[in-house]
Amino acid sequence: MGNANYSLTFEDNFLTHFFFYAARYPQREACIFQPRGPETAITLSYEALNHKVIEKAKFLVEQGLTNKPVGLLFPTGIEFVVDFLACLAAGVHAVPMNVTKNSKQLERTLAILSDTGVNTVLTTPDTKILVGSLLEDLGEFRWIDACGSVSVTTTLPTIGLDDIAFIQYTSGSTSAPKGVIVSHRNVVDNQRAIQTACGHKQGLIAGGWLPQFHDMGLIGHMLQPLFLGGTYVFMPPLNFIQRPIRWLQLIDRYRIHSSAAPNFGYEHCTKLIKPSASLEQLDLSCWQVALNGSEPIKAATMKDFATQFAAQGFSEKAFFPCYGMAETTLFVSGGPKHGGMQSLQLDRNALAKGKVSTSQPSSTNADSLNVVNCGELSEHFQCAIVDPDKLTRCADNIVGEIWLRSASVSQGYLKQPQTNSLIFEAAIKGEGDQYFLRTGDLGFVRDGCLFVTGRLKELIILRGKNIYPYDLEHICNGYSHAAGGNGASVFTVSDNNTVKLAAAVEIKKRALKEQCHDAMRRDLTQRLAEGAGITLDYLLLLPPGSLPKTTSGKIRRGECQHLLNTAPLQGEFGH
Repeated sequence: MGNANYSLTFEDNFLTHFFFYAARYPQREACIFQPRGPETAITLSYEALNHKVIEKAKFLVEQGLTNKPVGLLFPTGIEFVVDFLACLAAGVHAVPMNVTKNSKQLERTLAILSDTGVNTVLTTPDTKILVGSLLEDLGEFRWIDACGSVSVTTTLPTIGLDDIAFIQYTSGSTSAPKGVIVSHRNVVDNQRAIQTACGHKQGLIAGGWLPQFHDMGLIGHMLQPLFLGGTYVFMPPLNFIQRPIRWLQLIDRYRIHSSAAPNFGYEHCTKLIKPSASLEQLDLSCWQVALNGSEPIKAATMKDFATQFAAQGFSEKAFFPCYGMAETTLFVSGGPKHGGMQSLQLDRNALAKGKVSTSQPSSTNADSLNVVNCGELSEHFQCAIVDPDKLTRCADNIVGEIWLRSASVSQGYLKQPQTNSLIFEAAIKGEGDQYFLRTGDLGFVRDGCLFVTGRLKELIILRGKNIYPYDLEHICNGYSHAAGGNGASVFTVSDNNTVKLAAAVEIKKRALKEQCHDAMRRDLTQRLAEGAGITLDYLLLLPPGSLPKTTSGKIRRGECQHLLNTAPLQGEFGH
């Protein structure tokens, strides 16, 4: 399928681009998956990938799955690439999910399956054995772990730009994930936005270790190079976590031009990669676009990374801080290419009042706050900074909620019409009835660049995860010695320019008197690790009634930070 003589247009969907390059460059490498060392690498040409995609797509059509949601439950690998593209070609609504036996993450998978009404799951034989029995409570699923023979007469459906491409569930520890409905128009518009902002060219080599079911790994690492007739290079995330130098070795070996990670990824490298012969042999000069997004971006981390790996040819100008979310398909702002990391030193007191004022160079850390520039707003987006209460446009140098309008903005959340009307159909008072997406993020725009200062709702983003405080507080309050009720608070603190996660838990008076405090801290820490995959940096045990609250009983999280300064030394648990 595909015509090498065809000229691509703005009305073509993602598949048209893929089929075009498969016809024009059949022997070009489309995917390279390195599960372990270089000797284990698996390569697929555009011709081979195209054949597998069409065969699987026809099979899905014959199974009657067109216009139906189908779960994709795969470990990192080539199989996910084939089946995801096959779903696009067959008009199947792919629902990417994480393969896990972790109880909390499994709850998220179960919630996704229940929310979508999925009854068919595409997977591998080994994955079916691994997690099949864990999903039995939801009923019988139709498992497809192979592609049967297809009829030569089977044809693929015509795909419209406004048809559903896939359903991307929001990440994080919340027990109620939301399914973002992404159309083919959303996909291709965001691909063009990424291409333009990053300066990517045809034949792009991109990839890294990001999970394929995550929006940054899916849209940025996997689809972007295939959209441009390039090569998607990837490895399992766990390989990076275990030995972060493997990421840099992957970039060097395959001459990767563009690779992304949350701030945690770069920090992981600076902390765990030590001088060695392997490090000395690396050449990172090929890495021209080093995207940093998905969690708060720290200037210090990027400076440390650039310094530590300068001898390997990494340029600090390659850094590409960016901003985006699943609701906008992925990308919103970033760059320009070779612009490096830039930031503003803001007056902390003014910012606390919602005002943007740069601080004096002589200001102390207590008086100022460094905010990283999240890059130029893409020309594909219209951005407004809006007062979240009055719904009016903010004046210059006033922090407000970031509202966005674009062909990249998704069709809304699955099965949530009331939420969609509030979030995806917001209108600025006095400016007509143009609809915007309310991001829930606070920030401001200066000289065409976006600066994000925090969340409107108290969402915590840490180590690549979206952490909802009330979710963790629920786990803490369920502890047998906890006072219960609304007696726990989870919040972040800044320690030497590093964001730390802290919790304060009210404990029953008798337990505080009779139980070992260290044992209770270990118990609570284990509950959070097992229940949410979260590790605390600080944990305070307090008597009932210690947490600052409003008159209606809501926790004043901003004031909880002061508890760390006044708590006795034995009340601190640090890593």
